[in-house]
Amino acid sequence: MAANRWVYLVLLSFLRVAMGMQFQSVGAAGPAIRDELGLDYAALGALAGSYLMLGAVIALPAGWLSARFGDRRILLAGIGLMMAGGVGLGLSHGFAVALGFRLLSGCGAVMLGIVVSKLVMDRFPGPELGLAMGVLLGAWPLGIGAGSIGLPYLVDAIGWRGVMLATAAVCGGFLAMAAMTVPRQPRRAGPSIGAGLGWPAILAVIAAGFVWTFANAGYIIVLGFAPSYFVEHGMTLAGAGLVLSLFSFATIPVGPAGGWIGQRFGRPLGLTVLCIVGVSAGILLLPESGHPALLLLGLGAILGLPSGLIVALPARVLAPEQRAVGMGLFYSVFYACLGALSPFAGWLRDVSGVATAPFMAAAGLNLLTLAALWAFVMLAKRVAPR
Repeated sequence: MAANRWVYLVLLSFLRVAMGMQFQSVGAAGPAIRDELGLDYAALGALAGSYLMLGAVIALPAGWLSARFGDRRILLAGIGLMMAGGVGLGLSHGFAVALGFRLLSGCGAVMLGIVVSKLVMDRFPGPELGLAMGVLLGAWPLGIGAGSIGLPYLVDAIGWRGVMLATAAVCGGFLAMAAMTVPRQPRRAGPSIGAGLGWPAILAVIAAGFVWTFANAGYIIVLGFAPSYFVEHGMTLAGAGLVLSLFSFATIPVGPAGGWIGQRFGRPLGLTVLCIVGVSAGILLLPESGHPALLLLGLGAILGLPSGLIVALPARVLAPEQRAVGMGLFYSVFYACLGALSPFAGWLRDVSGVATAPFMAAAGLNLLTLAALWAFVMLAKRVAPR
């Protein structure tokens, strides 16, 4: 397995592609789901957005379970829940049941995300970790983009229920593949789980979680509010969607490049700081830009560069036996804060009456990445080298 770790990385990345496609499936099939189930737009939005809603609750227990029962068991369980949730959603005939199965598949996706991150850390413990994480993280927007483009055509061919069952079948195929390729592990005793994970390491991982949260703030808020802003200023909804897709697609190829640059020049933190400042400045310029497509393309490229380097931060303070629980804590912080970003930007828009307030909020929150990064560096100095 060690000799084929890059092939193994490709497999893990395809799992995240499947995760991204399942996430996007409700949005891609939204009109058909709304018509057949009789949903209003609020219910449809809740169904689409609920996929990772339980991440803050599930992430830390998932990390603990991975440490307790082994990565393989929790990885397979996560893929299995994604498959079961997709099948259940495809067979649902009411909002409550559909929402329950959507949450079920999302819980599996959270488990999958934590375990694959930990597995990449295990197989790329050296300077190549940033590059490997960049490859892994690029798979998520690739899945979302592929789903956005391809799934609407599939809805026309086999209906929205068929699309849900098809995404579940993809998960089933990867479940069989993972069962054949991921090695078995012995069950570990509870007291040894996360042994030695003292407060300096815990606080450092929490700080790293905030780094990842704030680094994503601009991306999340711009995706949520830019379409409305563009439409209000004369762009068609289809045109706004096409322009915004460039923001996501541009992040895909540059993540591995950022990891390689950080490894090659030995300045991963410096690269991260430069990119964060650049993204914040670009977001502030976006509302008045005469060429939003080009600017969003550049913003996506800059945003994607440090992604692998940021998610690799916990590896600096976590020993191998601590990674499962540590990554669970990392993603707990991320998911707990994720849901508050867009509502905060919307509240700021409502109370200020300024159309560009969400963009200012996005830029300001993005700059908080620098404070969180400084906190991580200070806390990491108090942790014994790993």
